[in-house]
Amino acid sequence: MREFRYSRLLQWSECDPAGIIFFPHYAGWMVEGVNMMFLAFGVDPTATTETGQRGLPSTGYSMNFHSPAILHDTLIHEIKVSKIGTKSVSFEHRFLRDEVCLADAAETRIWIEKTAAGMRSQPIPDEVRAELESEAPLRHPLDRIERPVS
Repeated sequence: MREFRYSRLLQWSECDPAGIIFFPHYAGWMVEGVNMMFLAFGVDPTATTETGQRGLPSTGYSMNFHSPAILHDTLIHEIKVSKIGTKSVSFEHRFLRDEVCLADAAETRIWIEKTAAGMRSQPIPDEVRAELESEAPLRHPLDRIERPVS
């Protein structure tokens, strides 16, 4: 199943006064990472479609911390699709510094779309399911932006 990996430099605004990354940021990075994964295979999970808004909200997650991340560390965020249901998809996350796991997490998200009755869970579209099941490598979505040559 699909895997995605990217790096991030930890910033001062993400730290507590001791220079240790404030733990709730991991949850935010999980949201950002899953969105980047979807964008990397060409699907915006929060796009407005002809029927209205869609989304990929989390139904819950669990996280384990093994070692603190500190200011200016470069972390690798690994995301793996672990299970695909009819309307849900589960992910495993690992946050690494020099291949040492600092934290890991598991989460489940549901595919929702606006219907006449409001936002409701829907079956994951076949083309999205095929991308989630793929083992083809993904590039970070920013790698696709053409930059001017100076």
